[in-house]
Amino acid sequence: MQHLHGDEHITFDGMPIGYMLQDFWAWNSSNLLNNTIRGAYCEFIVSAALGLDLNDTNSDWDAYDIDFPHSWVHNRVLRDSVHIEVKSSAYLQAWEQSKPSAIQFSIRPTRAWSPQTGYDSAVKRQSDVYIFCLYHVTDRASADPLNLDGWDFYVLSTDALNAHCGPQKTLSLTGLQSLNPIKTDFSGLPDAVIASLQSST
Repeated sequence: MQHLHGDEHITFDGMPIGYMLQDFWAWNSSNLLNNTIRGAYCEFIVSAALGLDLNDTNSDWDAYDIDFPHSWVHNRVLRDSVHIEVKSSAYLQAWEQSKPSAIQFSIRPTRAWSPQTGYDSAVKRQSDVYIFCLYHVTDRASADPLNLDGWDFYVLSTDALNAHCGPQKTLSLTGLQSLNPIKTDFSGLPDAVIASLQSST
């Protein structure tokens, strides 16, 4: 799918109907506290932090979320990229709440899928590294997920996650912190990814 910019007109019978693609994006995707939108937004901001090319379109069907070019050795094999899984959670949700949400992240092992072969038989965590993105703001009146000062990022190798959590499907914030992940802000993500790989070798 081509990379669109938002100024493309929606047309009928060869004529614009008065709305552009950016109008749909604003209508559909403005609430960054929405769970689904927040997850995609976190993939975007992590990709931005890692300096990746964002001129392509997002792919929902890859086995992992982000492919980060970086040479490293795992199990004595030289790798030329890092596969990253991005997970998100927040105290605030899109709906009205009587109290902040408990923080939970999905760490469910999955089956990889490809259009050529379908689902793989192996159930496992597909990435090399997990990045857990926590929007820690609790005041709805001041909440602005576009302000990246409101985000904490916890980086952990998948080897460490597998060793401590096995087939576990979810992980609380307390459980995550007990695994000694690298906690960082937006600017520290590239170094944290590399350090997490070095700690797992």
